[in-house]
Amino acid sequence: MACRSCTGHHPVRLDTFPAGDPRASLHAARSATEARAQAAGPVHVHYEAATDTFAVIRTDQN
Repeated sequence: MACRSCTGHHPVRLDTFPAGDPRASLHAARSATEARAQAAGPVHVHYEAATDTFAVIRTDQN
């Protein structure tokens, strides 16, 4: 799950959506937007090929 946003931080998975759903990326984006409004810290979406899901990730700065 390494990406430029996650490297050097502690990634926390908030939610996942199966990529087989044509609207999964939209659901993940909406979930990420809601998470950004609720708590501090960067939130973004990953596509995880191993599980074929879109994952909503928050990177803790600790």
